Amino acid sequence: MHTIRTASGCIFREGIMRQLIGVTAACVLLWSIMPGLALAQVGQLPFDELHRQTWTTRQGLPHNTVNDIAQTPDGYLWFATWEGIARFNGHRFRIFQRGPTTGLPDAGSLSLSVDDQGRLLAAGARGGLSVADGPRWQPLPTAPTMISHALIDSRGQLWIATQGAGVIHREFREDGSTVARETLLPGASAYQILEDDRGLWAGTSRGLLRITHDGEHSLVGAEQLPPSPVLSLLESSDRGLLVGTEQGLYVRNAADKPFELLHEAFENLAVSTLLEDDSGALWIGTINSGLFRLNKRGVQRLDTDEGLPNNRVVSLFQDFEKSLWVGTNGGLLRLRSAPFVTTTRDQGLVGNYVRAVMPHSDGSLWVGTSEGVSRIDGDRITTIRDGERALPLSTLSLAELPGGDVLIGTHSDGVLHWRDGRIVARHNRSTGLPSNDIRYLHAKSEAAIWVATASGLARIHRDGTQVYMPEDGLPGDFVIAVKEDSRGEIWVGTGFGLARFKGSDFEPISFYHLDETMYVYGIHEDREQYLLWLATDRGLIRYDPESGHGDLVGRDAGMPVDKLFHVVDDRHGAFWLTSNRGIIRVIKRQAEAVADGRRETIDFELYTEGDGLLSAQANGGAGPPAAWHAGRVWVATSAGLARVDPEHLTRYENTTLPVSIEHFEADGRVMPIDGPVSLKAGTERVVVQYAGLGFIMPQRIRYRTQLEGFNDDWVERQGQNVAEYTNLGPGEYVFRVSAAYPYGNWNGSETTLRFSIAPLPWQRAWFWVLVALGLVGLIALATQWRMRRLEMRADQLRAQVEEKTRELKQQAEDFERQARIDQLTGLANRRAFDEWLAKEFQRSHEDNRPLSLVVMDLDHFKQINDEYSHLIGDEVMCVVADVLREHVRIGDQAARWGGEEFTLTFHDIDSDRAAQISERIRKSIETTDFGQLAHGLHITASFGVSDNRHANSYEDLLRQADQALMQAKAEGRNRVAMHGSTSNS
Repeated sequence: MHTIRTASGCIFREGIMRQLIGVTAACVLLWSIMPGLALAQVGQLPFDELHRQTWTTRQGLPHNTVNDIAQTPDGYLWFATWEGIARFNGHRFRIFQRGPTTGLPDAGSLSLSVDDQGRLLAAGARGGLSVADGPRWQPLPTAPTMISHALIDSRGQLWIATQGAGVIHREFREDGSTVARETLLPGASAYQILEDDRGLWAGTSRGLLRITHDGEHSLVGAEQLPPSPVLSLLESSDRGLLVGTEQGLYVRNAADKPFELLHEAFENLAVSTLLEDDSGALWIGTINSGLFRLNKRGVQRLDTDEGLPNNRVVSLFQDFEKSLWVGTNGGLLRLRSAPFVTTTRDQGLVGNYVRAVMPHSDGSLWVGTSEGVSRIDGDRITTIRDGERALPLSTLSLAELPGGDVLIGTHSDGVLHWRDGRIVARHNRSTGLPSNDIRYLHAKSEAAIWVATASGLARIHRDGTQVYMPEDGLPGDFVIAVKEDSRGEIWVGTGFGLARFKGSDFEPISFYHLDETMYVYGIHEDREQYLLWLATDRGLIRYDPESGHGDLVGRDAGMPVDKLFHVVDDRHGAFWLTSNRGIIRVIKRQAEAVADGRRETIDFELYTEGDGLLSAQANGGAGPPAAWHAGRVWVATSAGLARVDPEHLTRYENTTLPVSIEHFEADGRVMPIDGPVSLKAGTERVVVQYAGLGFIMPQRIRYRTQLEGFNDDWVERQGQNVAEYTNLGPGEYVFRVSAAYPYGNWNGSETTLRFSIAPLPWQRAWFWVLVALGLVGLIALATQWRMRRLEMRADQLRAQVEEKTRELKQQAEDFERQARIDQLTGLANRRAFDEWLAKEFQRSHEDNRPLSLVVMDLDHFKQINDEYSHLIGDEVMCVVADVLREHVRIGDQAARWGGEEFTLTFHDIDSDRAAQISERIRKSIETTDFGQLAHGLHITASFGVSDNRHANSYEDLLRQADQALMQAKAEGRNRVAMHGSTSNS
């Protein structure tokens, strides 16, 4: 459906400009507890600097078409789909469908809006309407047809945009009842309703409808707008009224001004949804042309080629944390600023496999890659050349000479001396170096250059080149780091430990006693005291050069990996450590405390692909592989140059996250959570499940809990979102939970749940008076009775658990079968095919085995449905499915991909063999007698074949096979075509 939103103020649903006056307090609270989030202006960042995350039915959405999006004051995000309403807490979706909970007549939902009291209004198929206020839903009388959009305006009036029944006006009363008022434009379809200071606007199939607060209404702008339906509306903070039609996007800057085309880029576009974000950028969703953005940089477009799940955009929303959510026909996309931004070949880098990063004294940054060297100066990236000649050399290391010259260390060509655009000198084996594999460079002057190679260490000076080997004191000849400290000492990292230069030879320093440490990949001098921090193959080592003492911060202290390649101090109290499994951030003071023995473990944050990195592999063994430059940490990775602004992360440290208690049960029984809960006497086990409603880093949210009445101390639970208590005594309890982002403070955001446990008879004072007056035998009797009761209850619980387990297992098996089988043909369906292809592609890639994919399409199948009937068409599908089964081996897969398209997946054979099998199938189909189904019926099929030899992913493989199918169709159909070659008829 066609929906719009605005991010100005705290508006949850587009088109509702004043209806949220009543939730101002809630909005102020949410913004006050998220102070730094407004700085992340998604609307102004380039698309390639935005982190993208997609959700589909695979991740829990009930349907891939997200018709509308809203966020309630408690922090939950809501998504309307054709198979129900999904509530999202950052980790999982809870699905609300038709039934007694919601009161909706159909699961299909098209509209979500939040009124001025924070209530969620849901509407959709079969005219269903229901209001959610916290955990309670209240159904409203249905509309006569499907609802495109519904809202409760600032005056408490309910407005309903329907398909084919016009705009319906009802009075919405506080008790939840409604009173019908009027219907405008009966017989027309309405798509969107927008409220402003003077009334409402409605986009309809007959044009733009104006409704005043006095009840007058009229169609306006007919002479200025194209004669087409109005699909979307937005009142911009500075542009005026925006009207999206099937033939373009128009704007009116003032009531007395005519409508004009907003921008030539939007002419003739079918505009389905609009959003103005916090930065003033305008987002435009279209029916089939993807997503557009208009900001200070101009107009930009995002479509399926750049990661949009589908080019049909049906909903837009900006949440409290300023992330942008895009609902499409193919899934949900979230755009946000990420901790890391990666620069690749797409932005001008000469190569994506980066090995060295060097800040230059002129303010630029030099980047060594496997395909040459790039220089980054502001927004400009240039490739380093030797005059007019390219330098496509695999570069491992970089160093700057006094005066600005640069030394380039290569993998196999030695050291190149670059000056003013030309190579002026070369150092290699022929000039005295022990190897042309240059791992690290340190240059004090042209007469004092240290060269670390894979076969020894060299020092280039005025008198020549001097080589140092293990016989000169080096622990090993594989040299990977050189560091000159603030006192002029030269330190060398090798594959067998550390070494210090003593004037003519080296003093070896072994750390083998520290968890068998051998490799010293990186050397960093502490900025505050004379200490070295070493990145090694067993973690982080703090070394005191004066005492010779070293302390390890490694796996035993909680580090997530063994091998660390480099240490960067971010000037904000944190170390950034690079590794093959991601980039690790630790607090320096914690590392010192672990090294001193004052702390057993260290907290860390591990950043991987989900944080903006294109690859978690941060390279090492050469370099420098990371650096501090221009207020950012820069890291060489296997998929580009990554950078992070530490201040971006510290913005969240004082963020107070909304937190919600989602589930409460006592002795296995689910209890209500909308008020104080009274538990019966004898309750033995209480479980509380909660969620911090932050969507930037939901997987890193940490929690703490307190149960007043049991223990007044807070218990930190890290990422655990369930608290369980057993054997609580009778009394009053208050459960408190608060959430925070990593390294953040507990800023007072907490949610409470009050409950009480009634005392058992023998837990009351009067009982003990009676016991004192009674006989000792009664005590024994009571004890026996109690034990029998507990045993019976335990047996009942065990039986219930076993029964429920059996039922759930059976139900899961039934659902799993139904979800993966095409009901018509009995073949695997598209979901089963997608999962199987992804798994088989990965397995074939790992085992280096061929995998072939065939996409088959029945030729002119629509004519069969049109000329004979859909029933005949279905019978044809079944016959074709039987033919496919006859030609598919055990272990291969035949699937119905959709409509008249089928797929065949063959493992351990290449595309040539798959094409031969396809040809046999083609002939079999062509010669099959379909006359028994309908006289004169003749069926042929076209095939597209590809294999994994030229596919980097299973998506590439599928696209290649589909392209081959298109080739077969283009060449006349009823033939087999292979990707990358001419087809075989």
